[in-house]
Amino acid sequence: MTEVVSLEVVDRVAHVTIERPEKRNAMDLEVFAQLAERAGEIATDPEVGAVVVAGRGGVFSSGFDVSLFTGQVEHGLDPEFVARLQAAFTVYEELDVPVIAALEGYCFGAGLQFALACHLRAVAPGARLSVMEVTWGLVPDLGATWRLPRLVGLGRSTELVLTARQVLAEEALELGLAEVSLPQDRAQDAAHELAAKLAAGPGALRRVPRLLRENHGRDRQSALAREVAVQTEVMAGPDFREAVTARVEDRPPRFHGQ
Repeated sequence: MTEVVSLEVVDRVAHVTIERPEKRNAMDLEVFAQLAERAGEIATDPEVGAVVVAGRGGVFSSGFDVSLFTGQVEHGLDPEFVARLQAAFTVYEELDVPVIAALEGYCFGAGLQFALACHLRAVAPGARLSVMEVTWGLVPDLGATWRLPRLVGLGRSTELVLTARQVLAEEALELGLAEVSLPQDRAQDAAHELAAKLAAGPGALRRVPRLLRENHGRDRQSALAREVAVQTEVMAGPDFREAVTARVEDRPPRFHGQ
């Protein structure tokens, strides 16, 4: 099997990279399958403390490979088929370590929907983001209609989906479509440095994305109760004790990531 999604762990950071630069990292069935496989490997590796997802060759992803549309045109939509594609993105959202999408060049259609499933989006100056599905006569169906309004609001999400316009890096940051700015000349290095810093942090960082995401849909009483439950877990772990001890001893903490 050709490797179209690679995985490399450096400094406790798992780098997941789409390896189809000749296709502008368009996503075919193998890309979706291997994305899911790589996420499964990360989930079972206790040494991984953060993840960076990216595309090879200065392009995140131009979206769906046209080959995916052939069967749908001939036979119609198979809901189970779409569910498998959705799951390949959702598994990254469900990882209990921070997941950063490092966006360079094109981030269109399915590529943007993948980025939306990550916990943070970091953009280089040349990045271009677009919800492009309507240009194919389609609606976004890989999670954008749920995730995008939670990032930029319902009205702005509606505008972006209806127009399929390209959003440049600066506007993406202004809208809240991206949260981190990357330098043009060393975007991947900067993304790694951010991820490595998070990976070296306390175990509380592993719990934050899930806590924020799930509390967003809870009522206040349930959300506050969940905060207490998670806080109880982290205070019982070694990193809280290490943080207090390091402060008393006036030294940098050495966290275990637990």
